[in-house]
Amino acid sequence: MSKSVAPVLVIHGGAGSSRTIDRRRLIAREQALKGILDAVYRALQRGSSALKAVALAVEMLEDDPQFNAGRGSKLQADGKIRMSAALMDGSRRRFAGAVNVEGVRNPIRLSERLLRNPPDGSRVLAGPGAARFARSQQLRFRSPYTDERKREFRRAGKGKFGTVGAVALDSKGRLAAATSTGGRGLEYPHRVSDTPTVAANYANSSCAVSATGVGEEIVDFAVASHLCSLRETGIGVARASRMLKQQADKSRARFGWIALDADGNFYVATTTAHIIWAAATAAKLEVHA
Repeated sequence: MSKSVAPVLVIHGGAGSSRTIDRRRLIAREQALKGILDAVYRALQRGSSALKAVALAVEMLEDDPQFNAGRGSKLQADGKIRMSAALMDGSRRRFAGAVNVEGVRNPIRLSERLLRNPPDGSRVLAGPGAARFARSQQLRFRSPYTDERKREFRRAGKGKFGTVGAVALDSKGRLAAATSTGGRGLEYPHRVSDTPTVAANYANSSCAVSATGVGEEIVDFAVASHLCSLRETGIGVARASRMLKQQADKSRARFGWIALDADGNFYVATTTAHIIWAAATAAKLEVHA
């Protein structure tokens, strides 16, 4: 019989230029993160798989308009919202993603269906094809436009934070990663972000990573897959993260990440001014909003 391990859950709400000074919003964000940790970590303690846990955590982040994913997504330069998400099962080393999909309530659930039931073996779909598959799976659709994002668009503002994600280790020692984004705001229409790639979302049997920040720079450094490759060579997630951060700082690259290994060690890093994150382990719960 395999030995049971203590579950770990780490989530993030984006890396950005500065921390909000609006205390009301800060408190609301802290409460949201605590609520997600409480619900998802309890599910992990009851035996939920890491894959189900990260999908649930990201779904909850997508449903909260405070975060730039799902309901809180930003508008592209043509005034349209196109969302992307990815999910990876580390135990099977299987990746799935949705790219620039419109109107799907939870892009992470679309990624989950693509992982579980890929049409003709296709685990990454984009645009109308992704939406068509979502309808065939009877997933829910909802307008993601909020008054705040519309005002931001009219002011030609890109916002301070982007992308949400989660990594988890379950009681059977399995790892998974999930990431979802509403884009950087005002980008060229149909731009493909880093989120639906292994540069931003990756997991294997030893490591799980979700990245956030400037997508093109995340891709340049292959952040998530690079960190997990380092972990497979025996380098710990903390050391690997410090190595990557040093390289990124030299290039003035702007991104952050959460990384978790199969021993339950996790590390959070960013080259930006701030990253929103929270974690739950058997020993403690911590929130950094």
